[in-house]
Amino acid sequence: METLKIKLINQDAMAILKGMEQAGLIMLPKKEIKNRNLSKQLRGAISSNRAKEMIDNIEMQRSEWDQRF
Repeated sequence: METLKIKLINQDAMAILKGMEQAGLIMLPKKEIKNRNLSKQLRGAISSNRAKEMIDNIEMQRSEWDQRF
């Protein structure tokens, strides 16, 4: 088996490659998820007010869960 690294110029090429994978001709590697600087990428995605609401809601749900069980 030989491993090749290619750059796709056209997204239609990915559909062709996926078809070849389904036919059992090639095997595409799974995408690696890189979490480097994830906090920098997501900074500002949620407003501080919304984040506070979410935290309060989570705390309320956890306390309800603890009371039930």
